[in-house]
Amino acid sequence: MGKINIQMYSFIDGEHNDSRENLRSAAAMGYDGVELFGPDFEIPAEEMKALTRELGLEIVSMHVPTKKQIVEMIPYAKALGCRNVGLGMEMMLTDADVHRFAKELNEYGKACREQGCIMIYHNHTQEFGPCEGRRVIDVLMEETDPECVGFELDAGWCAAAGFDPVEFVKEYSGRVKLIHVKESSEVIGPLPPIDFKDVEFVDGMPVFDKSIQEMLDHARAINCPACEGIVDWAKLKEAADREGCEAYIVEREFSKGDRIEQLREDLRRYREVL
Repeated sequence: MGKINIQMYSFIDGEHNDSRENLRSAAAMGYDGVELFGPDFEIPAEEMKALTRELGLEIVSMHVPTKKQIVEMIPYAKALGCRNVGLGMEMMLTDADVHRFAKELNEYGKACREQGCIMIYHNHTQEFGPCEGRRVIDVLMEETDPECVGFELDAGWCAAAGFDPVEFVKEYSGRVKLIHVKESSEVIGPLPPIDFKDVEFVDGMPVFDKSIQEMLDHARAINCPACEGIVDWAKLKEAADREGCEAYIVEREFSKGDRIEQLREDLRRYREVL
């Protein structure tokens, strides 16, 4: 049985907004480690290090809020002994944007490598959309330096886009360093990237028009309970272990009922297959 970690974003449901309490909940449920994100960074590095050590949680990765913050967050990661510095999303509206972002990943990846870390990019469905006869993710893989840039495969989003995550980790052997363990109940295809220049923000949150909001709500709602989706986790773990994956990280973006109970049940079920 391998270690199972949790992306701390999984607690964000409108009720669980205290990072310290969420870390305690993760440990109490039995998760082995965590992937930190935005609000968690409000906790000073030394306090975070002491708290996670006390709770027996390994910090396997972290998602910085924006690409411009990657370099400035490296000292925080190093203070925690966290090697993987990740970015959760980049909106690439055109083919030129894809090539431009690949170059940026190399630049950020080089900066991370020089400090003993590795730059990790996490996919959604949009990375499986087309780019000059290939998929966006293929271009990013081909145009980034394997020594500096790794990838975190969100298996749920990959499957929802219509692609097999097992075949993906085989195709890109050694490039997938982390896997987001997320369920998807159906194939929705690659969703188009959103141009945030046209989006209004209220109290720091984006306000989308009705059609986009409905699309996003449906995409979240297919995040079903553990082992009830379209990903074969036993086969994926077998392939990913063989191809160099280092950690498995549960992420939940939607749940019916109590979020903590759902995360606890997710862990129980994943323990049987991962």
